[in-house]
Amino acid sequence: MSNQAKTGRTTVDTVKQSKPSARFWLIVTVALVSGLAAGILGEALTRIYIFKDYGASLFSGELNLSGLNTSNSGLVIRDAKKVVVNQDVKIAETVAGIRPVLASVFKEISTASSAAGYYNLEDPLFVGLIITADGWVAALVPDDLKTDFKFKNYVVITGDRQVYKIDELAALKNLPGEPLIFHLAGANNLSVKKNVTRTELSLGESLLVINNLTSVRPVTLTALSRTSVVASSDLAGARLQLNNKGDDNLKNSFVFDLSGNLVALVADDAAVIPAFSFNSAWSSLAQKNQILPPYLGVNYLDLARIKTSLISLDKGAWLYPSASQPAVIKGSPAESAGFKSGDVITWVNNIEIDANNDLADLLVNYKAGDKITLTYVRAGAENEVELKLGEMK
Repeated sequence: MSNQAKTGRTTVDTVKQSKPSARFWLIVTVALVSGLAAGILGEALTRIYIFKDYGASLFSGELNLSGLNTSNSGLVIRDAKKVVVNQDVKIAETVAGIRPVLASVFKEISTASSAAGYYNLEDPLFVGLIITADGWVAALVPDDLKTDFKFKNYVVITGDRQVYKIDELAALKNLPGEPLIFHLAGANNLSVKKNVTRTELSLGESLLVINNLTSVRPVTLTALSRTSVVASSDLAGARLQLNNKGDDNLKNSFVFDLSGNLVALVADDAAVIPAFSFNSAWSSLAQKNQILPPYLGVNYLDLARIKTSLISLDKGAWLYPSASQPAVIKGSPAESAGFKSGDVITWVNNIEIDANNDLADLLVNYKAGDKITLTYVRAGAENEVELKLGEMK
């Protein structure tokens, strides 16, 4: 046989031998499947036995957030198509976070009394809300109880079961709802909740009404209104409306959002007073142990809520007389600063007055003695003036 023929045959045999056999592909397939299975099993064992994470399923597209534990450093959701959080789980978490800021008030048990020597934590006279870290508490109670409240005869038990005596009552000055405000003797470093601002409120959002440690009522925010068309700069006239309007069980309660922040207080007359109405009072208590509401001294119409041909602006506080008072009250800081009826206040410091920021609602963030800059329009010209807020008499 020629060398050329031998060479050709050898080449053909080499090609046949280099082609992978069926057995080869079977081995490769088994190896890949085994490796994948080992990876999944290894991840499962690592999560369960090392990280103690039982909440995340490896074989489903859903993640149960309630099963996550403290060993997880965090959770990032990207391009989420469906994220469901059970509302009952969220409410339970919120209530647990609110309990530390609630304070139950009881008539003090006398050592000479034959009555049972214990306090039933599920049946207090009323419940207050801790509003400052150093022990000031606010409570909305029936008028008859408020009138006869001799604080030395009562004790307060906080959410962490600490018992306090009351050593002081705060002087009240024109606070909406007339809450009873008292101080816990020797208290410090107490938990407090943030007051929700006007811009953080959303119609239709879910809220929780709490008036004792064993009662929670889910409600919905349905409206934000005012007590009168002509508003006073010095009276917090904003009111909220809930879908359970008219329910007497809501009286003398506190309203929280699902993040545990304070949204409103429900007075004895069922008025739902937004928490931001008390910003100045709470701040004064924390800094000076007294309530010093600010005083500007004007009445006005909110141009975002009315329409008039007399003013071309569609937002701002149009100084306007009420049925019983002039637009600018005599002797007020506003009069001293030169304000006149018909002026339109458009800015308070660097915040514009609009549908979300009413003049009175902005002023509750200040206290007596604070200096503010007001921008206003008179006869089409914009002006600016700095003034010192007075103290409400």
